[in-house]
Amino acid sequence: MNKREDSRPIDVRIMAIYDELTASERRLAAVVMEAQSNLASFTAGELAVKADISNATAARFFKRLGYASYNDARMHARQAEDWGSPLYELTGTGRKRLAPGDFGLHIAQDLQNLTRTAEMLSEADLEEATRILADAARVFVVGFRNSMALANYARGLLTNIRPDVQLLPLAGTSMGEDLAGIGPRDVFLVLGFRRRPLLLREIMAVVREAGAASVLIADMTAARTAQLATVTLRCHNRGHSMFDSYAAPMSVINYLCSSVSQALGDAAVERLAEIERLHDRLDQLAGPVQGKKMHKE
Repeated sequence: MNKREDSRPIDVRIMAIYDELTASERRLAAVVMEAQSNLASFTAGELAVKADISNATAARFFKRLGYASYNDARMHARQAEDWGSPLYELTGTGRKRLAPGDFGLHIAQDLQNLTRTAEMLSEADLEEATRILADAARVFVVGFRNSMALANYARGLLTNIRPDVQLLPLAGTSMGEDLAGIGPRDVFLVLGFRRRPLLLREIMAVVREAGAASVLIADMTAARTAQLATVTLRCHNRGHSMFDSYAAPMSVINYLCSSVSQALGDAAVERLAEIERLHDRLDQLAGPVQGKKMHKE
């Protein structure tokens, strides 16, 4: 592809050659992906210092990505205006002011996120994530801020097909209480979309030290958290207007949980059948509906 015709954002360029990068280049890649939303505000020297590499290595890195120089990369970053904060998008401090009522473009952006995510995720990583979740003694699902909604969705799917699925943090407890006693047979499914609190990274460090595996589903900016995960599934989630889109991660969660169900086989079918039997028995006694009283025995 001609460099002058390459309109791919920097995260896609990085992932396309990630396996070929040296250790120092991967450190810089992590820094760049974490700073992607405001890359234009950094100099090449500042990025090099953050990655603990030389300026020369940084210059070679951006040329490997197809840019003429780092300034060329910064120019592309400004033009892309990727993933501004909601305040940035709402106030129109960038050059682009999005029309809130343009539903067609909203859907088009979701479709692009889904397509780019599908092109980027490897079958090997999806299979490894499936195996880890299927083989776990217990599964802990973790997510903060916007990721909490995704964590609730993942927990809801997984609890239909396997036992011992817990959502953390539990109400009324601290993370210290929740994490005490985890071991090598436990697995953490971590939803880590921006903005990630520092607590999330520390939780993943504790999980790793305990010998437990972790599956991280995150956006393209996850860097240090991804280094702590056993396997990372990255999703594109750029929104058309002021908020990020979660169409792609929801699809990945759905696919992953369906794959876990297939891996569990009869055990998943039997659990679903038991749940249905309990639904039939308990739902009619669930409580008052629109002012009607429960029937008493």
